[in-house]
Parts: sequence; structure tokens; C-alpha cells
Amino acid sequence: MNRQVDDVVRRLAPAPGPGLTAGARETMYQIMEEEPVTALPVRGRRRGLIALPIAAGAIAASLAAFLAFAPASASALDIKDEDGYYLVEVKDVFADPEAYQRQLREAGLDITLRMLPAPPSQVGTFDPTASEPDGIEVIRQDGCERREGCPIRMKVRRDFAGSAEIILGRQARPGEEYEINIGFDSPGEPMHCVPFHNRPVSEVRGLLKARGLDVQAFDVLGPAFWTKGGKDTPPETKTSVPESAHVVGGYLTMPGKATLQVSDSDLPDDLVRTLKAKAGCP
Repeated sequence: MNRQVDDVVRRLAPAPGPGLTAGARETMYQIMEEEPVTALPVRGRRRGLIALPIAAGAIAASLAAFLAFAPASASALDIKDEDGYYLVEVKDVFADPEAYQRQLREAGLDITLRMLPAPPSQVGTFDPTASEPDGIEVIRQDGCERREGCPIRMKVRRDFAGSAEIILGRQARPGEEYEINIGFDSPGEPMHCVPFHNRPVSEVRGLLKARGLDVQAFDVLGPAFWTKGGKDTPPETKTSVPESAHVVGGYLTMPGKATLQVSDSDLPDDLVRTLKAKAGCP
């Protein structure tokens, strides 16, 4: 595939990440040509060992274990020590972040945990713009991207001695904008493998409606979008466009809402094939 095709594919099917709110949409298309600068997770320096008298160290360890693992009905996290790992399950996805930090610190973990509203396929996953730190991984159940109520869990190696800031996706409240974004045709999302490229807005609107989605806005792509010079032109966001406009892409913005990427021109056939292949569709 040539570089021009790669450029367009990245802009139509960008790697999911936080922030396609109104302010972020304005700059999204200007930064797609650069490798994302990932600040998360942040690994700090390894903590130094502190020499304690044996008795005092044993008491401190026992107290920390009691605080970390004693059952509490109001706990934001459930932390268990099993087979060389801490198994961490988020019991309250809407808790104050400080509640997570308090429990993690009590377990001896220098981890900052944040939960951000995300589309269904991103619930219980790492922020996709960040790499997973060594010693920490998310536990996913097959099919969880297609149903609600799946546990959000991660495991941390018992000897993890670094620091990390972890962002996990959570279910969004009604009317809450997603802070982790993904295309509506990504695996696990309503339009996955549904043929919509180059179809008119009127037809795609019906496809979305049948899947419980309404159109919130439109990103209008100029006629030069597919050309080398057009890649630096950000889209114009509108609340309405002609129903005959061609749909070339789209993404989820909040529960039940999507933004369509539209153009007066068809997406070239080779790009359509590439986008389908990236999504794992025939």
C-alpha cells in the first residue's frame, strides 16, 4: 500500500483514543500524521527498600494486608492476592478516583487508576493510546464487548515495584460523552462489517436507527481529502447535511449517538477494501 493510502486510512480509522469532544475534533485531523505522544501509563523509578526491624516490619505488613483485603461493602475495588498476582476488580466504576488510590496504596501499589466513559467494546480495556506496563494486564472475558455488566478487572504482578497511571474504559451514563473514542464499525460495535461506505446519509441513518443509534453531527470532508494536500485540512462539523451526501466513515460520541464523516465524493474502492480488512470484514 502506498503512503497516500496509509494516510487516508489513518484519518478515517484512527487508533481509538480519548477526546473526540467538540474541542478535540478540531485538532484530531491535524495530529494524525504524527506518532501519538503517550503519557500513560507512566512508570516511575523503582522504590528503594527501607530496612525495618523484623517485628515492626511484620506488624506493618500484617496491617497493610488487613486494610487491603478486609471485606468492605463500600469498597471501590476488590483486591485479592492470588498466585503471585494482585487481582483487582473495579466494584464501583463511578467512584471518586481517590477511593481507588487509597485502596491501591494500602495494598502497597503505586498505581493511579482512572475510569473514563467509553463505547461498549472499550469497556474494561486499557486506554488504547497507551501501552500496557510490564506486570499489569487487563482480564477480559470473551464476548464482553457485546453485553453490559461484565466485570472490569486487571491483575498486577505481586512483585510490581514501579509506578503507573492506568486509564480503563467504563460504561457511560446516558447523555455522557465518550472520552475514549472508536469507529462505529470497529469490532464489537454496532456497524461492524455492515456495508455503509459511499452510501447516502439517508440510507446510513436507517442502518444506524435499526441498531439503536441516532446521528448527532456530521464531519464534512472537502473534495481534496483523498489527495496529498487535503490531509492537512480539518473537517467542518455541522448539525445537518443533504441526505444525499456520501458517508465515508463515522464514530461513536455517546450512548445512542454517532457522528458521520461525509463527503461529496466517493471513498476510493481500494480504501474501502483496506478499511474492511483492518476491521476484519470480508
